[in-house]
Amino acid sequence: MPLTRATSIQVERAGFWFFAEWHVTTSDGASFRVPSRRLRDTSPVRAGEQGARTLWHVDGEWYWDTDGLTAEEVELTLWDRDRKREARFERLRKVRAREEDLASARRERIPDEVRAFVWHRDDGRCTQCGAEDDLQFDHVIPVAKGGGNAPENIQVLCGDCNRAKSDSIV
Repeated sequence: MPLTRATSIQVERAGFWFFAEWHVTTSDGASFRVPSRRLRDTSPVRAGEQGARTLWHVDGEWYWDTDGLTAEEVELTLWDRDRKREARFERLRKVRAREEDLASARRERIPDEVRAFVWHRDDGRCTQCGAEDDLQFDHVIPVAKGGGNAPENIQVLCGDCNRAKSDSIV
């Protein structure tokens, strides 16, 4: 990875007014001097080099570069990181919302005692056409429209009548 966040950076101000500068010391003893006005920039500022590494200051943060990047490349690399990070969080927000929607969309099974009561009440026949095969339990008011599992809201329908009814309220 071309840029890594620099840690354990000590920064001390030296001088005054127009001649002020910052003395930057790294944890491994490297020392750099940076004019005070440069650290106020939000664009990347090259603080110095230590061996094959370059220390950059960008918008209040310090980064080590091992690939010899230009200031523009440092800026683009950090912009790309932020963009990808935001896209990842947006994707995760959508996944979480979908899972929460699925969890709330799951409806409870019609209780066995309600099924037995409705079966007996409807004589084990389709309440629309009287068919005795391919029978299904149907919600008179669909769950999606606020119907529940009370016996008054459940009826026996054959597959054809149930498909014809779909999610309408009959």
